[in-house]
Amino acid sequence: MSHPLVGCPLGAFPIAVGQTRFGVWAPKAKRLFVELIHRDGDSETVVASHPLERDETGFFCGVVDGCSTGGLYRFKLDGNPGRPDPRSRFQPLGVHGPSQVVDSDSFDWTDQDWRGVQKRDLVIYELHVGSFTLQGTYTSAIERLDELKQLGITAIELLPLAQTPGRWNWGYDGVNYFAPRNTFGTPDELKAFVDACHARQIAVINDVVYNHVGPEGNYLSEFGTYRSKKYGTPWGDAFNFDSQQVRQFVIDNVLFWVDEYHFDGLRLDAVHYMFDDQEKHILTEIQEQFLAYSEKLDRRIYLIGESNIYDPELVGDVAGGNPNYDAIWSDCLMHSIYALGNPEIRLTDRDYVATDVAEALEHAYVFTTPQGTRVTPELRRQNHPDEDRRYIESLIMALQTHDSVGNHPHGKRLHQLTSIEFQMAAAPLILLYPSIPMIFMGEEWSAESPFPFFADFEDRSLRRAVDQGRRDEYPQHDWTGTPMPSTRAAFHSTKSTTEDLNHETNRWYRQLLQFRKNGIEDGWLNVGNLSTHSDLNANTYRLTYSFGEKEIHICARLDRNSTNSVAIDGLGENPILLDSRFGNGEKRSLAGEHCLIWTE
Repeated sequence: MSHPLVGCPLGAFPIAVGQTRFGVWAPKAKRLFVELIHRDGDSETVVASHPLERDETGFFCGVVDGCSTGGLYRFKLDGNPGRPDPRSRFQPLGVHGPSQVVDSDSFDWTDQDWRGVQKRDLVIYELHVGSFTLQGTYTSAIERLDELKQLGITAIELLPLAQTPGRWNWGYDGVNYFAPRNTFGTPDELKAFVDACHARQIAVINDVVYNHVGPEGNYLSEFGTYRSKKYGTPWGDAFNFDSQQVRQFVIDNVLFWVDEYHFDGLRLDAVHYMFDDQEKHILTEIQEQFLAYSEKLDRRIYLIGESNIYDPELVGDVAGGNPNYDAIWSDCLMHSIYALGNPEIRLTDRDYVATDVAEALEHAYVFTTPQGTRVTPELRRQNHPDEDRRYIESLIMALQTHDSVGNHPHGKRLHQLTSIEFQMAAAPLILLYPSIPMIFMGEEWSAESPFPFFADFEDRSLRRAVDQGRRDEYPQHDWTGTPMPSTRAAFHSTKSTTEDLNHETNRWYRQLLQFRKNGIEDGWLNVGNLSTHSDLNANTYRLTYSFGEKEIHICARLDRNSTNSVAIDGLGENPILLDSRFGNGEKRSLAGEHCLIWTE
């Protein structure tokens, strides 16, 4: 993170007791001072101001006395109000407050023997730190790790951590990219959380957002040409990837999370909104730098792409063994299941219908062009020959995500839109599919707590705009009594208590994940052994794994309005509990009324 012209790392780094080295790229400024800040309650005093030396390219650097770890500071450019450091490591008072000097080497890691999780063993649990526990902190989240371990989770994906404005936020309005959110805890407490996960053989993935900068507290453009003049997004300024220094800012941030916090992977949000006209796209640079860094490590790390459009090149590269990403999100099966369970609900811009479940099971995608036009079977076969479906094993697929739940105006979960039985019947189609499964927090309990969209801003006009935008997005809904995104009630409604947890669902998910683990270890749960069968009239869907002389069948009936159990010739309607391993040649089944699993 240093610049070759000045040999100075960018950001604030304590180098001795009472001494800190500062570096910043600010080509728009002729003069730049470091203001040292003293806080007494709500009052703030500048106790000292030190100039930094500028080179001809706009890089400032210098060593400041009287500033140590924990010290507060701002950068003052050409007599303008002091601003947070663009590479601040912590914003204890939020996006408008001073930055804090952090000692990157102060934490005592215990994960030296950690080697990561192999891709075939990934079972991801997506969570929002603030909603995951009543306290909403990294420290309190550690107390639930054993519960996730027992469930069968091998990786946790955190919604974005970069500092956002206000008191609560999903995390996608980040403006301080190197500073983990203050309301969740300190940087060392985040490291303690990651360290505790590794002690339990659980990987940790961070959701990062480089397609836009949040609308409040974004002071980057006062320092340099961070903002694109050619492109914009619905959510905030797009990065100016025509600038080499802006490109380096993003690449440095990618490596920062893996290096500083020992994250095991990054999920790049909405990569289709990362606009770049350069010959080598910024995403390609990120991929190359990430790969080069990963080769130096003795642990497995992952770069994950999220896109809501069908991208044949991206998926094709995965199939060819030379992927742009180690894994990518695929929501088609999820949205198809939603369409089958409740056709009145639409949670995405693309149209899905109940019959799409069959195609999504067969190919993991409902193939469309970026414009939403259905792709013909001939074109699909050109991109993905039926004899090579290895790309499926590099797709992350879920029954629910923060988007699917949060895009409902009331934040309702799948079982609340259908039934618990419907959710339990659909779960095996995700958890026993040969892709990488992901579970959204609370799903494994059929938790009654919703997960509506929430975003607090200190700017009242932004709060009003967010609330009104939500109403405009769903004009057909009665918003009477419904908490709006900026309210405390919207955020606090997301926290689960023991009273709203369904233990039957939890037992079912544990059994399915143990069965998945057995299938991977025994060698039958892979895409090469898979065939799918769908009966659209009966709403039954079956995964069949052929392995040697044995066949393993997973059959689900997806009908939220029916109480009829799955009936399969020769098996009957009274299933018995599946042993931890299949018996030889015996028909055994696992499940309740709407799903059967057996071998023959």
